[in-house]
Amino acid sequence: MSPLIQYSSFLIRMWRPWRQEPENRPGEWCCEVEHIQSKAGWTFTTIEELLAFLQNQADHPQGLAQTDEDL
Repeated sequence: MSPLIQYSSFLIRMWRPWRQEPENRPGEWCCEVEHIQSKAGWTFTTIEELLAFLQNQADHPQGLAQTDEDL
């Protein structure tokens, strides 16, 4: 039997709302993450928060789906 690997998929959405006043330019990035397997979702107001979340998921993968390596 092949060893089990940890696997998880995320859908990441990013957008910048347009600011009309005072600068008339794009605002800060907004980020949304959806865990494909569980359908859980999270929203972040900065890219730094998004990256910290993804780093935490990689460092502490509890709850990730177990699948055969050769799938």
